[in-house]
Amino acid sequence: MTDKPKILIVDDKPENLYALEKTLQKLNVEVFQAKLGNEALGLTLEHEFCMAIVDVQMPEMDGYELVDLLRGNDATASLPVIFVSAIFSDEYHHRKGYDSGAVDFMSKPFNPEILLSKVKVFIELYNQRRKLQIAVDELNHANLLLTRRTRQLETSSKVGQQVTSILDLDQLFPQVIRVIQTQFNYTLVSIWLVNDARDKIILEASTMSKTAEEINIPMSHKGLVAQSSNTGKVMLENKASTSSLYVPTKGMQIIGSELALPLKFQNEVLGVLDIQSERPQAFSQEDVVALEILTSQIVIAIRNARLYSKTR
Repeated sequence: MTDKPKILIVDDKPENLYALEKTLQKLNVEVFQAKLGNEALGLTLEHEFCMAIVDVQMPEMDGYELVDLLRGNDATASLPVIFVSAIFSDEYHHRKGYDSGAVDFMSKPFNPEILLSKVKVFIELYNQRRKLQIAVDELNHANLLLTRRTRQLETSSKVGQQVTSILDLDQLFPQVIRVIQTQFNYTLVSIWLVNDARDKIILEASTMSKTAEEINIPMSHKGLVAQSSNTGKVMLENKASTSSLYVPTKGMQIIGSELALPLKFQNEVLGVLDIQSERPQAFSQEDVVALEILTSQIVIAIRNARLYSKTR
């Protein structure tokens, strides 16, 4: 994977295109310019872009119409788009931009550092998806389409696409855990986040309905989730019912295996992805490796959503 990520910038004013490209040149990317909507559509047929930065007010076809056409094409349906505008910067147009499928809306003149911080997130997500897709293609070429490893990588790719296009964790987490459960037929998949005081782990999403007792647990809890939160390490128990670290989830049948993977950014544990199966010996080392890839994407989603919330 040697080619640079490509970014599409669309604006009818040359001076704006120049300023955008000069800002983006600080990153290791290839920038393509388009002055009109039709020109931008033509470029998307020739190139695969990791994201697009689109001006709202343009002649012939405005930014909203352009993004609507992009969303109607399978190849560009999930392309992350950031709207920029010097005129339409009120709440109505921001909402209109989000409704049309954009992931963000920035007013001109924009802060270059804030723009670059957002762009870096999408570049990282794009690079991860490309690596995963290359791995899937290699397995497909080797006639391993039906293997468990292929399903793992395909799941990672699906989660990566959702991470790219969804900035609301309340929407993202339920989708992610459903994909993991459906693809691998696990009994229970949950995402826990450490609270700001770092004395509790909060249950943010689960494939099983929450109860009052299950919403949070203290960091001093002896279960695998708390152990993973405290140590920042993967905690695996393939004979959960006989382990002193396994704590049964209220309302569930006896679990054979449990895997807790830390959601870690640098040295900080943000939370835990917890997966349980009724089958003993349910998790192989390959499963752990594949699910660790998923945790890295979930961490990016958490960081991206928090960054987005702060910049707004």
